[in-house]
Amino acid sequence: MSAAPGRAPAGGPVLLLANPASGRGRALRLLPRTADALRAAGYTPTACVTDSLADATARACAAAPGSVVAVLGGDGFLGAAATGARESGAVVLPLAGGRGNDTVRRLGLPLDPVKAVAGMGRLAVRDLDLGLVNGHPYLGVANVGFDGLANEYGNGARLNLGPFVYLYGGLKAFREWRNVTFTVAVDGRETSFPGWFVAVGNVGQYGGGLRICPQARADDGLLDVVSLGKASILEVVATFLRSYRGAHLGRANVSLRRGSEVVVSANRPLNVYADGERVSALPVTVGIAPGAVKVLVPEGAGVVG
Repeated sequence: MSAAPGRAPAGGPVLLLANPASGRGRALRLLPRTADALRAAGYTPTACVTDSLADATARACAAAPGSVVAVLGGDGFLGAAATGARESGAVVLPLAGGRGNDTVRRLGLPLDPVKAVAGMGRLAVRDLDLGLVNGHPYLGVANVGFDGLANEYGNGARLNLGPFVYLYGGLKAFREWRNVTFTVAVDGRETSFPGWFVAVGNVGQYGGGLRICPQARADDGLLDVVSLGKASILEVVATFLRSYRGAHLGRANVSLRRGSEVVVSANRPLNVYADGERVSALPVTVGIAPGAVKVLVPEGAGVVG
């Protein structure tokens, strides 16, 4: 059974993808309860534990057009499944199975997958944009700079710090950040500046609750480019702390621009992350694929019209 325009199906088959690595096994632990919830709601789930992000993409790509693909994992896993759903025309149901679950949070979906499934009848199908880093699709945020190092350290953390894992990574990354200059062109308008990071947002949240691009909308065909220029360590800390509330914009050293194509380079080798996954080294071109993937979201979700 396929989703009617604008609504989830009232029942029928659902492909339930789970990432065994997400949330240090959280997705696997939630998988049986999530499958039971789907059955209780009148659906027939086919549960699949994937063996890689590429596997998630391939399985979503093979789904029937308009069918539901429930994605139980973290942001990178969700982005991988959305990449496949873009090709198949399947409808993605994001379910929180990772540590940060930033895209799920920003879309306004419950962090408990059982509650999300129980409320499927109240969700709407929306055509959301996908960002493209050198052609690699993502849903949430592509970022490069100091926060990329924080991401690396956060992902490598041995402690279960939940949403604070990337704050831990950021503190550790301070010791390695010196004399970096970015060059950023937004729709051809180029600027160069010494700074700490460049974030290119679609859904606009990452890092365990950082609303780094708080005004980003996932269906406007534009990318929000937020950067932090020259700043002291205390100012960097203040920027990230403020970003949990989306209150960092407007500060003298924080810039916001919007466009459909963003070219980023720097004076030292740096890796670019998208949905928390390392996807490329600089330089990169970030584009936008408007309305590329169908996603189930609450009515009135803050990042869609």
